Amino acid sequence: MAGDWLKIELNTPDKPEVIAIASRLGLDPDAVVGKLIRVWRWFNEHTKDGNAIGVTYAFLDRICGVTGFAEQMALVGWLQENGHTLSIPNFDYHNGDSAKKRAETQKRVAKHRDSEKQKSNADVTQNTLPKALPEKRREEKNKTIAPVGFEAFWNLYPKRKSRGAAEKAWIKLKPDEQLQAQIFEGVRRAKTSADWLKDRGQFIPHPSTWLNDKGWLDDGPAESKSELFAGAI
Repeated sequence: MAGDWLKIELNTPDKPEVIAIASRLGLDPDAVVGKLIRVWRWFNEHTKDGNAIGVTYAFLDRICGVTGFAEQMALVGWLQENGHTLSIPNFDYHNGDSAKKRAETQKRVAKHRDSEKQKSNADVTQNTLPKALPEKRREEKNKTIAPVGFEAFWNLYPKRKSRGAAEKAWIKLKPDEQLQAQIFEGVRRAKTSADWLKDRGQFIPHPSTWLNDKGWLDDGPAESKSELFAGAI
């Protein structure tokens, strides 16, 4: 067992991912947070690294009591499908003893910094300024935020190549929620096409090419919801 501790951020109920899941399933955001905790708790108790082999969307739906909930988690990038495995992204950061230790360490560091700031608030020297500014620049440089909806597209698309180009194509499209849904459905439809299945996906276009060509508008075989779940097994 990974432990009985979960790291939940205070702003989780207000995150765009929670709002998106709530609106698509007709749930209250607070109810969505409760369902998410049920899913995260199951991964915390039954996996060591957040990877659940052989687990399906339907199984996770039964855990939280809402049909289609696991699929919506995947659409917002909070659940990843890789072959026969469903995974929680950044599992070690939010779950288990290691996450708890990091959180406690961050609290101690923040408390120490506040204490030092109060002691020397009026005595900032030239020796401390050069140390603080480069550290802040490094943090800002390392902080990258994916465009809204892109992470879900990237996790759903079967060929993950040239992410930078794909992000640029996504930003150029500026897809709203309705267009995102069309794009996701287009990917699912294309994944069952003969061209994409041929030669182990050799002819699947790069995600940036598919987005620039508006591939979701191409005709293809429609999938039923049961087929989507079967594809996640």
